[in-house]
Amino acid sequence: MALSKTRWKRFAESRFPHEREALEFLAQGLPDSDPNLLYTNFEFIADDGSVNEVDALVITRAGVFMVEAKSRGGIVFGDRHSWD
Repeated sequence: MALSKTRWKRFAESRFPHEREALEFLAQGLPDSDPNLLYTNFEFIADDGSVNEVDALVITRAGVFMVEAKSRGGIVFGDRHSWD
């Protein structure tokens, strides 16, 4: 069962079709049960004063994950320091 509206908090609607599709994909893949939550399209102010957007913050039993949606096709690989 897909994530219900009570578990998916959309702070703003994305203006990018690929991003809306990716967020819908995330919501469809998460079980509609505790502790699963999805927060999308919100902003925060960093220590340097810059305003930054988070596409998705996913909370599950496995952990908390920040997701950045991109429209580029292909496979992305790397480690926690570099991406190819």
